[in-house]
Amino acid sequence: MRATRPTARMSLKRPLPASTPPPALPPAIPLAPPAERIYPLAGPSKKPKKGEPGYGEPQEKRLRVFKKSCPLATQERADRVFLQRFFCVERNRTGEISEEFKVLGSTGNCYTVKIQHEPTCDCPDGAKGNKCKHQLFVLLKILQVPQSSNLWYQAALLTSELRAIFANARPAPRTQLEERVANVYKVATGKAKAEEVEGGAGVRKRVPQEGDSCPICYEDFEPNSETGLVFCLSPSGCGNALHAECFRNWAMTSKPTTCPLCREEWKGPDPAANAGAGPSFSREGYQNFAAQAGLSATRDTSTYYNGPRRRADGGWARYDSDYYDGIPDADYGHNPYKRWRRW
Repeated sequence: MRATRPTARMSLKRPLPASTPPPALPPAIPLAPPAERIYPLAGPSKKPKKGEPGYGEPQEKRLRVFKKSCPLATQERADRVFLQRFFCVERNRTGEISEEFKVLGSTGNCYTVKIQHEPTCDCPDGAKGNKCKHQLFVLLKILQVPQSSNLWYQAALLTSELRAIFANARPAPRTQLEERVANVYKVATGKAKAEEVEGGAGVRKRVPQEGDSCPICYEDFEPNSETGLVFCLSPSGCGNALHAECFRNWAMTSKPTTCPLCREEWKGPDPAANAGAGPSFSREGYQNFAAQAGLSATRDTSTYYNGPRRRADGGWARYDSDYYDGIPDADYGHNPYKRWRRW
């Protein structure tokens, strides 16, 4: 039998082209880190010992007792700052390290907050010497002191701490509603004429600009276009835009339907908005702008302490809205059944 020579198998695979190395990428440009806001760590006023820096020099003394940790009552007030709505209608620099703010509280009353060595507020809670929510609103939201710092809950601040707070303060943006309330305040106090401000123009649409995105799907809007968008145009709304389809999905899961940005109830524009009207006065004597700001004049005490408290006559009573409004027991006499229920 004849021996056959083995034949080489023919490959059907197409030869791969010679691989070319990828083009070299340009060296990455290092990005500058964002400017970090640095705050001093508050501490008790101590006299430096011999050999330490500052020995023999006069030391600044804190005007109130240093707080090692945030009191529970102050933390509860800080929680209300992020749950309730406040407005800053005016701010004035009264010194190098002091500033005065006009703040509308949750019921529309206008209070004066002063950030200085010993921060004060003329609201009923602040008049008792407490760290009221209006002071915390200014420190945490307007001046944007971080909650990780131990400065915002101190009853008194040192000069170095005030310098750091004002040096690191960011300009807080205003919504159209806040601008309208501020204009109403200027007209009511005689600081501007009614024809100089847009008091009753209503909420205007905020047409998306470059870089704006939908707050529901986080997709970028087409700049300067209103196609396929809906706007929050309720009397106390923010005027911001959303994708119509995104808002329909949001409305099916949110009852009542609210704006995902400002949390106001979703309504159409109100042509009879009374933003141009002047302020009323509360029974405590404060100017009240609740109607212009779209706020309720009734205080929401759902997050307040509701346990027993001592009355002036030694009995027990509940906290209620009139107590937080600053009305003393004497206004209702010593009869516990006249206003409060005895425990």
